[in-house]
Formats: sequence, C-alpha cells, structure tokens
Amino acid sequence: MKRFFYFLFTIFTFLQVFSSIHAETLDFDEVLQSVKADSEWNFVVAKEKGSNYENLYAVNAGNPEKSSCVLKNPARTEYVFSNLCYNPKNKTLYFCIHNGGGLVNGVQIFLGEGIYALKKDSDGNFSSKGVRRFTKMEPWLVERAKQAYFDKPQAPDYAGFLEFLFGFTDFDAHPCLAYTLENGKRLLNEDALKYFNESGFLASLCSESKEFYHSRFEDFLFCMDEKGEITKTPAVTANHSQLFYREGEAFVDFHYLARHKGQIFMLEISGSIKKSFDEHGNVSNSLWTPDFSKIYTISDSEEDFLVYQGAGWGEIKADIFELPYPKSPEEAPIFEKDGEFFLRGINHSDIWQLQKDFSFRKVDLNSKKNDFSGRAIAILQILSSLLLALSVIFYLAFKKFNSARFIFGIQQKTREEISSDIHDSVVQDIRAIRLDVERLKVNAESEDLQKTTVNNLTECIKRMRDICYGLNPAEIAVAEITNSGTNIISVVQTLCENFSQRTKIQFRLDCEQDSGTILIETEKAKYVSRIVAEILSNVEKHSFATSLTLLIRQKVSDKNRILTFIFVDDGVGCDLKSIFSHANMKKHFGLRNMKKYAELCGGEIDFLSEKNEGMQVKLSVKVAD
Repeated sequence: MKRFFYFLFTIFTFLQVFSSIHAETLDFDEVLQSVKADSEWNFVVAKEKGSNYENLYAVNAGNPEKSSCVLKNPARTEYVFSNLCYNPKNKTLYFCIHNGGGLVNGVQIFLGEGIYALKKDSDGNFSSKGVRRFTKMEPWLVERAKQAYFDKPQAPDYAGFLEFLFGFTDFDAHPCLAYTLENGKRLLNEDALKYFNESGFLASLCSESKEFYHSRFEDFLFCMDEKGEITKTPAVTANHSQLFYREGEAFVDFHYLARHKGQIFMLEISGSIKKSFDEHGNVSNSLWTPDFSKIYTISDSEEDFLVYQGAGWGEIKADIFELPYPKSPEEAPIFEKDGEFFLRGINHSDIWQLQKDFSFRKVDLNSKKNDFSGRAIAILQILSSLLLALSVIFYLAFKKFNSARFIFGIQQKTREEISSDIHDSVVQDIRAIRLDVERLKVNAESEDLQKTTVNNLTECIKRMRDICYGLNPAEIAVAEITNSGTNIISVVQTLCENFSQRTKIQFRLDCEQDSGTILIETEKAKYVSRIVAEILSNVEKHSFATSLTLLIRQKVSDKNRILTFIFVDDGVGCDLKSIFSHANMKKHFGLRNMKKYAELCGGEIDFLSEKNEGMQVKLSVKVAD
C-alpha cells in the first residue's frame, strides 16, 4: 500500500515531463522519484518496461534526444536510491545508494554503496560522464565480496569480483586490475585474480588495509588509455583528497537529503548489532537494527568533498526515516518551514531549528510567544553552567587535586594518547615494512625466511592492536565521539578474548540471553575496563591458571538494574586475609585501585579465594533501564 501511494505522488509530477518525451527514447513502466533541476532538465528514478529495478535518468524536456540513463542500478534490486536533492547553487544533483538487503551467493554485500554527485559534462549535458561517487574501498567491504565470489560458490566468480572492484573506480576511468610477477610478466584482470587466489595472496590482500583504512586492492587498479594500454594512473582517486582521507568512511547506510539556502544536509541512520545468547552463553542470533539518525552536511568543491558534523551535532539523535521517503514536512525528518530549517528528534516531539551560527537549538513550533524569553532563559542557563563549571574547577584545584578521580582522568588521557600514537605511527610503520618485505625479490633459499618474517610482522601488528585496545577500547573511543553509551559487554568480552589469545589461558563466557548489548555511561565504562584489565593482569602474573570463566548476570533490585561480572580462574588461589591486611594493602596497588575504581563508578567488587582453590572476583555496577 505504501508503494502505491508513493507511486501516485511521484507519477503526477513526472507526467509533465513524460508527455514531452518520445516513447521510443525512454519508456518507463514505473516512476519512483522526479526532481526538477531547471526549465530544461529533470531527474527521474524509474523502471523501464520489463525491468525489475529502477535506474537514474536525466530527462531533457526540450530536446529528448539528450535524455539518457545517467546511472544504471549497480545493485540490481529495488529501492536503492535515496531521495534526489538538487542544489541550484552549484548545479549539482546529490543522492545516495544503499543496498542493505542485497545478497550474492547468500552473502550480504554492498554494491554501489555511497554518496553521489552529478554535474553537467563537458558537452553541457547531464550524463554518466558527470557522475562522481564517494565511498572508500574499506577492507571489510572487500572481505564480504571475497566470501560471495570466492568462498561460497563452487568455482570462483572472477568476473563478479572484478565488477565489484571496478565499482569503486572513477567514473571517467577505464579500469584494469594489473599485477607484475617477479619475472616481469604482467597479469591483467581475471588472470591477476586467478594468481592471487591460487598463490594464497588473495586472503591477506582482502583483509589487510593500507593508510587511512583503504583496501590494498587500490594499489593494483589502474587506468587504460584509448589504445587499451595500461597506464600508471590510479583508477581510484575520487576519495583521496586530504579532507576526505581524514574524515571519510564507507557510507554504507540509509541516507536522507535536504537542501537549505544552497547547503546540502544529510541524515544517516545509525544502528548497532543486537546479539541473542542461548542457555550456554553462545551467540544464537546477531541482527543489525537502526537506533537513530545522525545529521551531517556536505561540503563540495573542485578540490575536496567532505561530509562532516557541525559543533554539537553529535549530541542530536534525529528521527529514523523509512522507505519510501516521506515528502511532506509533517513526515520528513529534516524540512523547511517559513524559510527556516528544522530537524525532527528521535522521540518525534523534539524539534531542532538551524541557527545563523550553524548550530541547532530546540524550539516549539506550536508556540506563538515571542522568542526573546526563550533566548533569555538559554543565556541564563549558559551563564549558570559556566559558573558551575568554574566552581568545579576551583574545587578540584584547591580541594581535590590529589583525588582518585582526578588522577584517573590524567592516567586515562595519557593512555588514550599512547594508544593513538602507537596505532597511527608504530603500527603503520610496521605495516609498511611488512609490505616491503612481501615485495622483496628473494631466491628459493630465502623464501621461507621471507614468509616467516611476514608472519612475525603480522603477529606483531596484531599484538600492537591488542595493546592499543587495552589502553583505550574502541567502543569507548567511539562512544565519546558520538556522545552515546558504551556497550560494556563487548568491551569486557574483547578484553578477555585478547587476553586468552595472548596468554593461551582458555577463556569461557557464560552470558544470559538478554545481556548481549548493555549500554552504560562512557565514564563508568572506563572504570570498568580498567578494573577488568587489572583482574586479567593478576590472573596472568599470579594465578598459574589454565582456564578463566566469565559469568555475566543481571538482576533488578530496589528499582535498579544491577549488572554483575564474575571472573573465576582455576589457579593456585591465595589467603585473602593476609593480602587484605592493613600492612599488605600498602603494597598491592592493583587491589587498592580496583576497589577505588569500583567505588568511583558506583559499583561494588568482592574477592573470594582459598589456597589451591582458585580465585573468584565479583564486580557489580548499576545500569540504566
């Protein structure tokens, strides 16, 4: 029924254009979207007769012969184009493609994903020559394609994988996959892929990344000239500007676009994977579902293409939109009204208005009162917040300078900086060294040494990554950037799994079914992660254990939900009375810190042990419903 009403709405707009087009030029069976650029050009998302999916067309009402299919649907499934948004300021059409439900050989891959911009070509027409795509070829996307075209089918689908790779190349390029052997012979396209596959190089090539999380496949994609000769020009350049390098991402998600005063705004649905567990603590189901939308704006110039968030935008959780895309302001998640630009909150009642300084402020569209009182209240709130902040600063400076919380903050900041420095410098340098070693021309006698060196460097990179994670878990870092809660289950489980892989101490997880994803405050998550790291360190250094079990339980008590982690090892145990004596506690900084951190995050920690009976540590924290 939704599709039917959507069809009625769009077909009415398109009839004016369609009536002036010759039937033999473009013959549409169903029109899904229609956007007018100017008196001459219109953009249409439609299905041609006999087709099961839609393409994007540029329609010239005055000269139908100039009309053409601008972009064929790369996913070949229905409803992959976002709402078209034309900006007359720079005469550019913007849209996005998302194929979240696309399956190839049972594997979900994302063909044609990304943000697109369409300008007029050198002939002054809107055609495929003017299309630009902005999506990084991230390793996880290539790994999915490898599963679909190599791992799942009985025989490798080289042509399908090549088509996937070429989808990331520049639209004006004639791409080719090229690889040169040690003897100087050059392999092209399917021959190169066959060599990668049979030599075992394909797996690492798909999973490993180069600088700024780009796939290493980009190094083997080149342009061909008019004579069909391979050039040294890379075929993937559109996403390599400095700004896009620093800020860009894959953009694999649903998007909604809107224009306001020559500026393009974009909503992107943010979601998370919800896991279900069986009675043995094993994952029984894993499903990605949407949580809220995030607001961005697009900055587009000849030099750079950047998708970014304004100051404070990360705190806004916008409405989730569904297909078909809403058209009226009453339904749209971002919309214009009386010349002003608004954004709808996730709870449908909050409305945010764009201010002159490019910030968003909550407003009441139904209120007819003068806005002066609202601004006065806002100013008073800001002044009150500043006074409160100054009070806290002076209080910490003169009364609490040596407090555990203050020291923890300094330590945590240092850990985050060290983690970032290791990841951005040392790890990248080791990766570069490994790539150089892989490319060395060695004789048969040195080949085993080369492989051993590459494997050692790979293991070194993995260990360094684990160290970075231990210093500053990725879930906590992302939560701070997005101003959202931290999935503490994922943090604790990853710390334990990394610990098990490094120490070879067997790890077992016993988790209740409803404990797959639990979000807690980021500051509290930092304390919990430090406590868990200290527990694992004690197991490694003092327990002589061969196995570690983690039980995760939840309980509602006194209107509070309590999350409990119970760590049980089979080590030598200890005499707790002796360790927790007043004299010994001065020596055991780790135990003191665990107790202090538990207190600071509003939790409790208990220890249970006897000699030769192992150790049990129980950590309980309050979590919000």
